[in-house]
Amino acid sequence: MKKIILLTALMLWGALLVNAQVTRERKVRFDLLVAQSFGLNDWNNVKFASDRLPRTSSTDLRASVNLYVIKRTAGIFTDIGAGIMPAPRNGLSDPADQAVFTTGIPYVTKEIIFENGNQSAGAHFKMTFGIFGKFAIADKLSMSPSLGVGFMTLSAPTCEAVLKERDSNMQYTARYYWFRQDEYSVGNDATFGYLAFRLRFAYPVSPKNNLLFGVEYTWFLDNAHFSERYTNYFNPNIVKTVNHKGNRLNMPGFAIGISF
Repeated sequence: MKKIILLTALMLWGALLVNAQVTRERKVRFDLLVAQSFGLNDWNNVKFASDRLPRTSSTDLRASVNLYVIKRTAGIFTDIGAGIMPAPRNGLSDPADQAVFTTGIPYVTKEIIFENGNQSAGAHFKMTFGIFGKFAIADKLSMSPSLGVGFMTLSAPTCEAVLKERDSNMQYTARYYWFRQDEYSVGNDATFGYLAFRLRFAYPVSPKNNLLFGVEYTWFLDNAHFSERYTNYFNPNIVKTVNHKGNRLNMPGFAIGISF
């Protein structure tokens, strides 16, 4: 009899603990998400500049920490992850074609002095900080809008080549720079800031875990600038320098994940 009473008491105590965990809102929650974004525009209006950069879509893997500051209604978050962007459309596009487009003079590429760029798909570090709110919209469904600011790193391509005019002995050294680089910063990674607008929906699948799904929009704060410089091959005189103002990427997307 005593064993039955003790077992019953333990079962009641366990049920009370489970109920308390279900009804109590945690102050900290962790999210694991997969997001897919699609670019609405290109890096730059110059085709050569965009062809050597990753295509403007991204598959993001994120881990997020959410801290409630106002009980059950609002808080702050931070997430860290990697954005996997596809390989460039043409990572080895001919620099002579760009020189012809810029100067109107027919060239052929005589020699590639050095070339450093994105030739395959790659993962780029991302980090976001922001605020969020939470609202119940159904018995088992809540909505969380959020606004964040973050940054993404991206390897900047470079290209330097010797170009020769067709039917002439004139030769030029062509140098191409992305993201405000110059001869003193070639090969450095670029950092792009962005604003992230996200709308998440959470549906409980267990006492501790929620299924997450939602939509988002990322607006980059930095332009993807591109510069080209042509120098006489036989002396250091700069023949022509052209700077192209880049675009700011706009990327809508969606995300799914789990919260615990």
